[in-house]
Amino acid sequence: MEDRAAMQRSREREPGAKVGSKIRPEDFYNPDDIIDAPEHHEYARAMGLLTWGTWDLEARPFEERLKDFLQAFPTETPSRFQGSMLVKTSEGEYGPAAQDERLVRLRAIDSSFGSLAESLARYGLKRRGGPQYVPCAIEVASFRETTRVRNQRLRVLHGRVDIEADNMDEAKAAEIERLEKKRAAEQIRAARESMRQGEERRS
Repeated sequence: MEDRAAMQRSREREPGAKVGSKIRPEDFYNPDDIIDAPEHHEYARAMGLLTWGTWDLEARPFEERLKDFLQAFPTETPSRFQGSMLVKTSEGEYGPAAQDERLVRLRAIDSSFGSLAESLARYGLKRRGGPQYVPCAIEVASFRETTRVRNQRLRVLHGRVDIEADNMDEAKAAEIERLEKKRAAEQIRAARESMRQGEERRS
């Protein structure tokens, strides 16, 4: 009898034990409050968590995504499997965060990355009555501009001197003008040398 009661308690503590589960004081959230969120399905698809495979179109069942979330973010210790994170120090550098820093981020009520609302949205889920995840608009530069900035930073990082100019069109025009002036100066010097040699022969 005692073993059966212990097994029941253990089963209730398992992530995903939704049916008949009870919210405990030490729990971070109540799994019964989590529902499907079709408005976040595209975000979950981008995260690779909505479908079974990369090229699948149909979303995985709600129960499967909920089970995965409960395993990744256990109710009693949701930051257990999230690893360490970096925070900005007073010197402007980044260093390891305190042990409970991820839990602080999970408790955030905004839509910042790592909050509970955002973590749920990765699985196409949301919490009934809790803070909702609001996607933020991201401005993406053109592929050409992104490549130019990346190449410039790589050259600076590796100590190269041929750093790409901010405006390549102006830089090319300036380079062509410099080469034309150099060529004209060489032609003038050659003409003067030819004239000098001609005068020397006549004399």
